[in-house]
Amino acid sequence: MIRNAIVFFLCLFGAFFVVLYVVYNEFDPCRALAIERARHAPVPTTAAKVWTTIDSARTDRLTCTKSLLAAWRARLTD
Repeated sequence: MIRNAIVFFLCLFGAFFVVLYVVYNEFDPCRALAIERARHAPVPTTAAKVWTTIDSARTDRLTCTKSLLAAWRARLTD
């Protein structure tokens, strides 16, 4: 039972990074968050990507992951 739970969470963890790479061509959640924010910015994506990359570079990966999941959730519910 415990082994199945561990394997399940490892598969979820792996699936998260597979989705990151397929959608954003990145494994780093902070860079993926920068791309996600740039895609939904009111300015052109190329200019927004520079600023969002600088902004998300100052945060830790856990915070970036939480923000990225929140952005996905907001996109799904809108």
